[in-house]
Amino acid sequence: MTKHILLIEDDRHLAESVADILSLDEYKVTVKHSGREGLKTALSERPDLIILDIKMPDMDGYAVFEALQADNWGKRAKILVLTASESLENIAKNINLPREQVLFKPKVSIAELRYKVAARLEE
Repeated sequence: MTKHILLIEDDRHLAESVADILSLDEYKVTVKHSGREGLKTALSERPDLIILDIKMPDMDGYAVFEALQADNWGKRAKILVLTASESLENIAKNINLPREQVLFKPKVSIAELRYKVAARLEE
C-alpha cells in the first residue's frame, strides 16, 4: 500500500523539489502551501506522515502542531519538522519531537530526507 505524505511548506520551489524526490520513492505526496490548508488536509485525509515547515505566513508550524495535538488522530500523527530559521532549542520549547525528527534546510541532503522519511514511516 502506498504511503501518503502531507508536505506543508510555503516555499513553492522547495516543496516541489521535496515532493519530486519523495515521489521517486513511490510515496503519494500532497503539498499545501499554508498552515491552515495543511491542517485542514491533515485532519480530513489523515496522511501517514506530515512534513511540517515552521515559518509560514498565515499559521506557523507551531500552531499547526498545537491544533493537531488537540485532535484524537492528530496527537498520534507522525511528523517531521523541516525548517530553516528555527533553532533546535526553539523547536524543543514548542514541539515535543526528538532531534531525529527535525530536518534543517538547506543543510538536509536528499539521502537524509529519504532516510528520515522512511524511518519515521516504519515506526
